[in-house]
Amino acid sequence: MSSQGVGVEIGPESLRVARVQTSAKGIHVQHVAEASFPDGATLMSLDASSLSDEVAAALDPRVFAGREVVVVVDHPTVVLSAFRLAAGFTDELSSSIKWYAEQYMPYPVDTAVVDFQVEDSPYGGQKAVLLVSIQRAVVDKIMELLPPKRVKLRRIDAVPFSLHRLYRALVAARDDAPEPAVVVHESGSSGYVLVACAGRMGIVRHVRVDTEGGVSFAEKVQQTCRHYEFHHPTERVQAAYATPSTLAVEGVRERLADELGLEVRALDVASIATLAGRSDAADPDGRWAETFSLAVGAAI
Repeated sequence: MSSQGVGVEIGPESLRVARVQTSAKGIHVQHVAEASFPDGATLMSLDASSLSDEVAAALDPRVFAGREVVVVVDHPTVVLSAFRLAAGFTDELSSSIKWYAEQYMPYPVDTAVVDFQVEDSPYGGQKAVLLVSIQRAVVDKIMELLPPKRVKLRRIDAVPFSLHRLYRALVAARDDAPEPAVVVHESGSSGYVLVACAGRMGIVRHVRVDTEGGVSFAEKVQQTCRHYEFHHPTERVQAAYATPSTLAVEGVRERLADELGLEVRALDVASIATLAGRSDAADPDGRWAETFSLAVGAAI
């Protein structure tokens, strides 16, 4: 049985679109498109009624017709955090989430869209809570650019969820996959770090790169591994995976390998996916997989 979906990656200055079909034969990327925002424009300043030709072409309704769409957004107002609750406190989960969000979100809770998921700890006695929030104005802007009458918008995700789906498709399905594994993506001045094991996401972090007291992104990844191993004392992180765009940043692979003591491997979509109509690709030199990895991760 096959499925079709569209992934839209929205970053600080551009957006990318990937239309994907998955089946028993593998992942088939049918169409990709990329568009930069006009000079000086950001997501919040885009006017849906007067988009530039480049952006309008990337959001052509024909790309989305009849397909479920997932948007993955990399925006400064995205807040990701993981924490634990004693099992007895889960009866008061809503009030606990609100209290936690009020302590750690940089903007008022009533201006945000907040979502969370709760998982049982494999060691019992606690619940693991993953909290994700984004300003409501950002969600409203995405809905304006991709209106429900034109697009079957399934959900709006933060980057780690797209990373996790990408990891599961490329790595976790293999019998010889080393787990747990740390999965990382660096984007401009931000970085995203998660630990994946047995289909679940462990510690998730959204960090500012090289801005927190001079602590590097690689050190933040190392801290995440130590934190995970502290809470899972019988497990040790076995491998590190990074998006090709992250590994393209000079020195990132070396820093991660040196500080983690692990081989750093690429989350390479091209290793298992094919691209149809290469002449339609935004990058005709064959680097589409590096450019569109998060959008493909959102779509699968």
